[in-house]
Amino acid sequence: MYRKTDRMQLNKNRHLLLVYPADMRLAGKYLSEAYSLLNIHATCIEYSGRPPAPDFYRQILSEDVDAVLVAGKKMYAPSTVLHGPFLFTQKKKIPAAWLPLQEETDVFPFIQTLKKVHRRKNTVPGMALLAQWHPQYLRLTQRMTDLLEDNIPVFKWTGDIITREDVVNALGCGLGMGIYFGHGRSVGWVGYYGMRSHHFESFTGNPLGCMLSLCCKTASRKRTGLSYAESLPLMGISAAAFGAVRETRHTDNMKWAIRICDAVNEGIDNLGDLLIHAEPPNIEAVEHYRIIGDPFAPLYTDAGGIKRAKKIVVSE
Repeated sequence: MYRKTDRMQLNKNRHLLLVYPADMRLAGKYLSEAYSLLNIHATCIEYSGRPPAPDFYRQILSEDVDAVLVAGKKMYAPSTVLHGPFLFTQKKKIPAAWLPLQEETDVFPFIQTLKKVHRRKNTVPGMALLAQWHPQYLRLTQRMTDLLEDNIPVFKWTGDIITREDVVNALGCGLGMGIYFGHGRSVGWVGYYGMRSHHFESFTGNPLGCMLSLCCKTASRKRTGLSYAESLPLMGISAAAFGAVRETRHTDNMKWAIRICDAVNEGIDNLGDLLIHAEPPNIEAVEHYRIIGDPFAPLYTDAGGIKRAKKIVVSE
C-alpha cells in the first residue's frame, strides 16, 4: 500500500526563496503573503528582471532553503532564467521553478490555484496517465499502471480511448498529478490530435497539483510567446508544470517514469521531493527540463476527485 510519510505536514516551516524583479514588488508581496498563509516562509530577493547569471543564485542560496521560485518578466524564456530543474548548494539539491508574468496581477490566478491544492484535506495521491496513440507510449503507461495501481488510484486517459475534449474535462477532476508521454511541441502535445492551451480556455474544473510532460519542448519558446508548460499554472489548470525546453529522448523519459513510480510508492507527496528522488543518473535526462509554478505543489487529490475520475467515460 501507499506509504504516506506526511512530509508536508512534518515540514510546515518550509523555506522558499522567492526571487522577483525590483519593479514587480507587488507581485512579490502577493506571492509571499500567499505562501505565508500556507505555512511556507518566503525570503524575498529582488533582481534586475533580466535573466540572472549563474553566480547570482550561488550568492543568494543557503542550506536552509527548501525550494526557489523565480518570478519574472514574460519576455524571458524558461531556458534563459534557469539552467535546469535544480539549483545546488554545497550540501543539497534544491528544486527551482519559474513563473512568467506580463503584469503583476497575473499572479492572482496562480495564487488562487496554489491555495486550492495546498488546502486539500485528502491525503491520497491520484495520477492521470496521458499518452499519444502510439505503441511505445501506451506500453509505458501500462507499465506505470502495473507499478502503481496497488498503491494509489491511477487513471489511464490515453489517446486511443479518450478524445481531446474529454481529456480537458477529465483533467478537471482535481487529481494530484498528471503525466503525458508522446511527442511534444512548444505550443502543446501532439497527442489527442493536438492539445493546446486554448483548449483549456473554458476550463472550470478542479486543478491538478502538477502536470508533467515527459516529452520534447513543452517549455520551449520556439515560435510562441508563452510555452504550453508555462500556460498551465497561469491558467489555473495545475499549480505546477514540468516540461522540456529542448528535445528529449524516450529512453530518458522512461527512466523518469519508472523512478517516479518508485518515489510515489515510497510516499513522496510533493513535486519538488518527487523530482529530486526520481531524477535519473545521467545529466542528459535532466538538464533540459524546467519546473514552472509551485515547486512545493502537493500530489494530493481533491476531496471527491477520485469519484469524479472514476466517472470519466473512455472507449473499450
